[in-house]
Amino acid sequence: MTNLLFLRAHSLEEWRELSQTSHTEQMARLLTQAKSYDCYLPAAEHPRDSITYIGMAVANMALAYLLTEDESYLNTMRNWIKVGIGYPSWGLARKPDHDLDAAWLLFGLGLAYAWVGDVMPEDERIALRDKLILQSIRMYDYALATEDRYWGSAYWQNHNWICYGGLAVASAALLKEHTNAQGWLDRAVENFKIVLSVFPEDGSDYEGVVYWRYGFPWLLIPAHLFQEECGVDLHDSDFLRRSFHHRLHLGGPNLVDTANFGDCHDRRSAHSRMILYRLASLYNIGEAQWLANHFEEIGEWEREGKEGMVKPGLLPEAWLDFVWFDPSVAPKPVEALAKTAVFPDMGLLTTRSSWQDDATYLAFKCGTPNGARGWQLGHAIDRKNNWDTIKASHEHPDENSFILMRGADYLSVDPGYSKDKLTRNHSTILVDGRGQYNEGGYNAYDGLDQAWGGRLQNWFTAPGLTYVHGEAAGAYHSDLKLSQYRRQMVLVGDDLVLICDDLQSTTSHEYQWLLQTDTAAEQTSINQFTYQNPGTQMVVTAVAPNPLNHDYREIEITANPTSAKPEWIIRHTQHSLVLSPVDMCQQTRFLVALDMADAGTEPAEVIELPCEGGTAVQITRDGVTRIAAFANGRSRLVIPELLSTDADWVVANPATGEFWAGGMTNLWLNGDLQAMATTPVAIARSTETCVIMSCRENWISLKETAVTLHCNNQPIPVRTDPILDLIRFPIPAGESQLTWAKD
Repeated sequence: MTNLLFLRAHSLEEWRELSQTSHTEQMARLLTQAKSYDCYLPAAEHPRDSITYIGMAVANMALAYLLTEDESYLNTMRNWIKVGIGYPSWGLARKPDHDLDAAWLLFGLGLAYAWVGDVMPEDERIALRDKLILQSIRMYDYALATEDRYWGSAYWQNHNWICYGGLAVASAALLKEHTNAQGWLDRAVENFKIVLSVFPEDGSDYEGVVYWRYGFPWLLIPAHLFQEECGVDLHDSDFLRRSFHHRLHLGGPNLVDTANFGDCHDRRSAHSRMILYRLASLYNIGEAQWLANHFEEIGEWEREGKEGMVKPGLLPEAWLDFVWFDPSVAPKPVEALAKTAVFPDMGLLTTRSSWQDDATYLAFKCGTPNGARGWQLGHAIDRKNNWDTIKASHEHPDENSFILMRGADYLSVDPGYSKDKLTRNHSTILVDGRGQYNEGGYNAYDGLDQAWGGRLQNWFTAPGLTYVHGEAAGAYHSDLKLSQYRRQMVLVGDDLVLICDDLQSTTSHEYQWLLQTDTAAEQTSINQFTYQNPGTQMVVTAVAPNPLNHDYREIEITANPTSAKPEWIIRHTQHSLVLSPVDMCQQTRFLVALDMADAGTEPAEVIELPCEGGTAVQITRDGVTRIAAFANGRSRLVIPELLSTDADWVVANPATGEFWAGGMTNLWLNGDLQAMATTPVAIARSTETCVIMSCRENWISLKETAVTLHCNNQPIPVRTDPILDLIRFPIPAGESQLTWAKD
């Protein structure tokens, strides 16, 4: 009798009816994919290359037969199974029988056994059953024997999910066939209970968007199986629930190109229709359903199916597209979502000027290896059990780095997948030529204790501006005696990024500021460098230090994503702009402006302003002038005749009176007191609205005449000061959105 693993939401007859009604597109893709296997077979002798694709091929053919009863799918599937079970071991290049190849085949062939084993010739059914039992024993025994050091306890790594996921599916298919199958299944259940309990609640995954696309389904697959077969519901997980938004906000302006932190094969192979379908269905996420439809409309699924670098790939996922599609979820465009998102566990902030294809997009990263939760829990588990659970080899030594895009142009880039993890390949800082952590090998974090890491310290977003602040001194070796590496970044509107870096040590160093790009720079003045991209001209102006040295480097990035295919080498070239003080020093400040405009247009004028207590610049474009300043510690910022404030940072338009500031209790602009707070706040003030972020209840004063004031859509009492034209009012802790009307 057919064992309907993953299909228990409907009867078989109901599934067949859905294939002719609501699921016709998904059914057509399934049959096309299943039919594609008619024209070839896997090699008779186990190739060195990966055989993971066999598992998905067999699953597609099995479901196609189950839904149509067309013998051609069954017969082709049987031929594929004969080849697969004829291999003495599953996998050759890396941990034969004990890793990804074996897991994918346990998964796909286990499904075939459950779904159509009862209609296979008896000798073939028994041969398949016995091979599944043998490979399950090998996988299970290996997990037990190496729990302390390999994927058996590497809860944050995709090898753990895939191997236990494959074992779980085969175990469920063999429950009535082998006495130990229940024990295998129980162990898989317990593993995934741990995995989903230790992942961060914000939905972030440090392995990067491409490995998210590859590994994340192996959290959804076991959760689906356990709910139906074991009565164990793992879906009540903030990590699973919020993971779509993490992935969405790592999409660039066109949502296809990505912020490719971590080991990413390229900047596009990070999309999976089946994941979007499943998350939309589980959590009623209309934006996920919309994105799946949007990618269909723009041809992205077709492109990904042909060109995607993640294998087995998009097309072999057809059977899961069919099973996980839920037509009851109404698509919901993403435009209504916030344009800035923060994922504290990974130390990640992303922001965009709009949800349109021509937006400016910034992604900033400063966190701890393995994610903050995983880094601390991993060390705690290791100390308790004397294990080695942290396998953060897909992460890079890239704290305080960033990716910047404008429309289709990548302006500051990340290397993606690389053989050697090197800080010099990221847009951050080198100290005496040295980077972060134990850089230089495949795993830059092996053996490091929990004291290492950066921190996402602060952020603020308001109409027209996003600010973020990271501290990364803890990512460098202690013998450098680095006490501060504070990076502040501000995206102003859609055309300007300001970067202020403060570095301090008790010994003198050569500090090197790095910007990674796809194109080489042209020096256009003593401290200015211009990048010409297809649609964007980016002008980099180094305001501080002054004077400075500069250099250019061309870097070849190489990677071999799988040991199963040593001849597959990914290569690309990127360019580095290197800025450094003329002399070695204990402390220094870099202040750099990145001005973005359409190719061929006149760049903004960026000049340094005299400033007490910090560093200030004036930026003028198309007759509009803005000023920006960053304080030295707690020194008061004073730009004569323009600005006086105790803020940590400020951006202002003196002509309109608009300003944005952080760490402020008072701010004077054009000689007038504009704002006061009892304790420091971040504030954004325009002519009609005001956004304030406060850590506690606070009293605020603003330059304004008598008004009717609303805070977060609720009226609040206002006191007036007729002498200075100030209004004073209370605000709660957190973010306050203020609107007003004249009395």
